[in-house]
Amino acid sequence: MERSIKTGLLLAALLLATAEVKAEGDDFGLWSEVNVEKKISRNLSVDGGVELRTRDHVKTVDRWSGSIGASYKLTDWLKASAGYTLLYDNNEKWNDKQTKVANFWGTRHRFNVSLTGSVDFGNLSVSLRERWQYTYRPEKTVERTKVSKGTVEDKTYNGKGKNVWRNRLQLKYKVSKVWRPYVNGETFVSNGMDKYRLSAGTEIRLSKQHSFDVKYLFQKSCGDDDEEGNRHIIGLGYTFKF
Repeated sequence: MERSIKTGLLLAALLLATAEVKAEGDDFGLWSEVNVEKKISRNLSVDGGVELRTRDHVKTVDRWSGSIGASYKLTDWLKASAGYTLLYDNNEKWNDKQTKVANFWGTRHRFNVSLTGSVDFGNLSVSLRERWQYTYRPEKTVERTKVSKGTVEDKTYNGKGKNVWRNRLQLKYKVSKVWRPYVNGETFVSNGMDKYRLSAGTEIRLSKQHSFDVKYLFQKSCGDDDEEGNRHIIGLGYTFKF
C-alpha cells in the first residue's frame, strides 16, 4: 500500500508539472473533493460530497460546493442517477474596458438527472453518460464601483436559470486491483456548444472502502455565455465507501 501511495503522489507531481507548462495564456487551478458512498441495496446507492476549486493559477478560491445524490442500477449495463448541488461561487464582474467593477460571493442551486451505460471488453470498460443539468442563480444585490467617477453604487443581478446537456464518453482500463487509468471527453451544450473537457487520470483503489482519483483536465470555452474560459486543472479526489 505504501508503494501505491508513493506512486500516486509521483503521478500527481508529473500531472502538475505538465499542467504548468501548458497553462501559458490560459488559467490553471486545483480541484479537490471528498466523497462518501453508501450501498442501500443491491441496485440502490446514495452519495454525498464536498468540493473546493481554485483559479488564477491557484491564487483565488473559485468556489465551494456540497452535493447529495442517489443512483439505481436498472440493468447490468445501465444506471440511472439524480442529484442536487449547492454552489457557493466567487464572482468577478468586468466592464467593457476589462476593469474589475465588482467582486462578491453568491449561491447557485444545481439539479441533475443522468443515464450511464457501460460495456466491458475484458479489462477495458467503455461508458457513455448522458446528463441533463439545471442551474439557478438567485437574484443578488452587490456594491459595484463606477470606475470613471470613482463612486460606488448598488447593482442588482437578476435571478437566472440555465439548462445544459452534458455528454461524457470514457474509457477505463483495469491494470491491477489498485490501478485503473482512464481518459474521457465531455461536452456542455445549451443554445450551442458552451465548452468541452478532456481528462486523463487514474483511480487508485487501496481497498473496497478507500480510493483516490488523480487527473489532469483541460477545459476549452466555446460560447460567449461561459465565463470560466480555458483552464488547465489538476484534480485530486478521495472516496470512502461503506
